[in-house]
Amino acid sequence: MTAAAAPPPDGDHHRSVNRRTSSPAVEGIPMHRPPLLTAVLRGLALVLGLGLLCPPASAAGGQGGVAGRPGGGGGLLSVLEEAVQQGSPGALAQSRRGSHVRNLAAGVADIRTGERPRAPMRFRIGSVTKTFVATAVLQLVADHRLRLDETVADVLPGVVDRNGNDGSAITIRMLLNDTSGLYEYTQDPRVEQIVLRDPAHCFTPRELVDIAVDHPPVFAPGTSWEYSNTNYSLLAMVIEKVTGQSYGDRITRRILRPLGLAATSFPGCSPRLPRPRLHGYTKPDTAGPEIQDVTDYNPSFAAGNGDMISTVGDLNRFDSALLGGRLLPERLLRMMLTPTPGSFPNTDAFRYGFGVVIARTACGVTVYGNAGSIQGYETWMSGTRSGRHTMSLALNNDWLDPTDTILQAITAEFCARRATGH
Repeated sequence: MTAAAAPPPDGDHHRSVNRRTSSPAVEGIPMHRPPLLTAVLRGLALVLGLGLLCPPASAAGGQGGVAGRPGGGGGLLSVLEEAVQQGSPGALAQSRRGSHVRNLAAGVADIRTGERPRAPMRFRIGSVTKTFVATAVLQLVADHRLRLDETVADVLPGVVDRNGNDGSAITIRMLLNDTSGLYEYTQDPRVEQIVLRDPAHCFTPRELVDIAVDHPPVFAPGTSWEYSNTNYSLLAMVIEKVTGQSYGDRITRRILRPLGLAATSFPGCSPRLPRPRLHGYTKPDTAGPEIQDVTDYNPSFAAGNGDMISTVGDLNRFDSALLGGRLLPERLLRMMLTPTPGSFPNTDAFRYGFGVVIARTACGVTVYGNAGSIQGYETWMSGTRSGRHTMSLALNNDWLDPTDTILQAITAEFCARRATGH
């Protein structure tokens, strides 16, 4: 399997309108910022009368603090403080190691009020949604209601069969590990146009997939690898077809409720982020001082692949349960965590499994989780193979490259402490 040639900058959904890559150092942490939607939401903030904000000195100056046990942050707290010094309004993390929990924070959750970030605050998790979707699909495999080598044509006949796309050649496995070759729907300018024309437009997974298959495939199924949001919108449709439930209802029933993840939700087309919440911010000009609050918006342009809401605590509980074998049989969990050949070809630090990013640290510890980027937020979820040691973090900006923060956080948490059980 070979890696697909990189698309031109304006077509890369990992780039915002200013062509900032989501991870220039490693070119591969999977984020979910459609190419122009960041700019669109900035424009909508102006149209809707959302004010421009300037961060207070306490945020811009990087004054951080620990939400919880004072002095317990060590290196991870320093990473959060550095992110704020670089310009993020706030940064929030939680580390869990057995029964020991540390909640760490720097900067502000709300620029207007100066409220500090706290662990119970909700935020938008972007592509970390994919790990939940992949888990739900694999649960259907465990229940013998779906097979990994079943094709899209078997489950959803005719849905992708046009413009050279062939559902009979694309398997569920290929959707999970991003080897389907389906076009990335966020590269189609119609998505931007619809959001700009009607911010309340309620996208469905089917609508997003239809936009994707208006284009020919990027490569023949199974012959290459390319990170794609389209694959997971299509998997959301698979869940709905097999179960008769929406993907959100299915995941809520089989994952969120059993694990007690009460702060995690699927907003659908509602723009409201429930309280308590970490406000999300963007910039009309990434080089300028003006900041806009984009906390509340309709996230359905990421239906099935990046639309969930959660907290650092809930993400840690989910990752711990997943890695600890509470959600999937060991056989399927091993498949989920197996690196896909050719994934993230420009780096040795990251590989992709089934909706999971596999990150190997310089100190030899491997962690499993996912990264998410969506308007106003950057998220990282990670845990050791046993699930006994997890760490999740959130930044409430979308203009700073999160790669260094994520890599430094992984090193600080899993190397400096030399986690056991990995």
